[in-house]
Amino acid sequence: MSIKKHRLLLGAHMPIGGGLEKAIERGQSIGCTTIQLFTKSNRQWHAKPLSQHEIELFKTTAAHSNISPIIAHATYLINIASPDKNNEKTSVEALAKELARCQDLGIHYLVLHPGSHTTGTIEDGLERIIQNLNHILEKVPGDTVISLETMAGQGSVLCSNFEQIATIIKHINHKKRIGVCLDTCHAFVAGYDLRTAKAYEQTWKNFDEIIGLEKLNVIHVNDSKKGIGSRVDRHEHIGKGALGLEAFELLFNDKRFFDVAKILETPKATEAPFTEDIMNMEIIRSLLSKETRKTLNIES
Repeated sequence: MSIKKHRLLLGAHMPIGGGLEKAIERGQSIGCTTIQLFTKSNRQWHAKPLSQHEIELFKTTAAHSNISPIIAHATYLINIASPDKNNEKTSVEALAKELARCQDLGIHYLVLHPGSHTTGTIEDGLERIIQNLNHILEKVPGDTVISLETMAGQGSVLCSNFEQIATIIKHINHKKRIGVCLDTCHAFVAGYDLRTAKAYEQTWKNFDEIIGLEKLNVIHVNDSKKGIGSRVDRHEHIGKGALGLEAFELLFNDKRFFDVAKILETPKATEAPFTEDIMNMEIIRSLLSKETRKTLNIES
């Protein structure tokens, strides 16, 4: 019986300027073992169809890299919970296209902000998410998993609590194609504490009982500029915010999550976009225990 080999799955969101494959090359150049990217411009609805050359170049670059898994993030414009019929229709069409792009590119996880009920009710918003996800997953067959992101809870944004995500998952027909991305900053400002061993264990106990740890397939690794329960979504560098270093020390030495992709979405300076990513990854590596380093085959 073979023993499963683990490795440190840590990376950051990488830009796609110059070609989708450039994101992989950029991640590789700074020591990422996993990355997140947009498969199209995040600022507009329209996306030019991918050519066969682009698809093959991306897959070849990925195959010759140390980057796996590659995570895609859906554009922030999408709101499949919207009570506005035009916005809902546009959002559903856009998400279906993004899911299809992931299928073409061989990307296994697509992170999605579940949506905002705006002028409607929470219940109606959740129902629209469920109906639209079922429609999209039926329309776009394959094995790419839509990972619902835990949100900070600003305004009318849905899924800042585990119960709402569990409600959505319960009513999804293709359950193997739905998962969860936990954002440490979002969870914290939504009221889930991760700062001490006791609080950390309680939060994950709640997650497991309400959603199930088996549904967790991506973790966004961000400190928070704001305090617990503030519902204000402001990311900060690791150890520089209200979460502090212990939360990340607990997370990165937790055997349960060794095989879950962990993606930095910490602030970046426009003139040196990767300097902060390198700094944050070095901080995280410094938090790894001797036992974790041995398990992940990391040289001291």
